[in-house]
Amino acid sequence: TDSNRYADEGKKYGLQVPFLRPDLLSTDNTTAIDTMVHALQESEKVFDIEFDILLIIEPTSPFRIASDIEGVCRELVENNADSVVCVSPLDTKCHPAKALIMQNNRLQHYERRGKDITARQQLETLYARNGICYAITKECLLNNKDIITDKTRAFLVERHIVNIDELIDIKWAEFLIQSGFVKLTT
Repeated sequence: TDSNRYADEGKKYGLQVPFLRPDLLSTDNTTAIDTMVHALQESEKVFDIEFDILLIIEPTSPFRIASDIEGVCRELVENNADSVVCVSPLDTKCHPAKALIMQNNRLQHYERRGKDITARQQLETLYARNGICYAITKECLLNNKDIITDKTRAFLVERHIVNIDELIDIKWAEFLIQSGFVKLTT
C-alpha cells in the first residue's frame, strides 16, 4: 500500500508493513509489474534475503484456499515454469465472439466470426485470470516485465470465485458463503 491509514489498519490485525509504496508507484498509470518489482527490491533490502519466487495474492479475490497456493507453487517448481496464473473458465456470455461494439447507437460484432455463432456450444473454452494467486520467478519478473511468457502455466480453479471491486461484489460474496454455494475449506 501507499497509505499510512491502510498500513495502520493492517497493523491492528497483526500484519507487518515494512515499507510503503512510493507516490511514484501510486498513480493511475502504475502497472502491477512496477509495484511487484518495487516490493521485491524493498523486501530484499528490509529482510536481507534474496528471493527466487514471488507469490502474488490479490486482496480483491477472497475465496482463495490453501490448496490454491500450494497448487500454484507446485506447478511452478515441478514444471520449471516462469510463472503460474490462477484461471477460471470464462462465462460464455462474456466470450469475445458474442461481444458487440456500439458506435453511434449502432451495433456490430466485436469479432467477425460473431455472426456465425448461433449456440454457445460452438464456442471454445476461454480462461480468465481470477486473481486468486500468481507465482512468478524473480528472473522472469525482472527480465520479461510480464507474468505471461511462453513458459507460463495455468492453475485451473473451477469453483465459484468473486473479485471485489465494489460494494455489490461484497454482498454477492456474503450471499455465496451464507447460502452454502461456496465453502472456504482446503
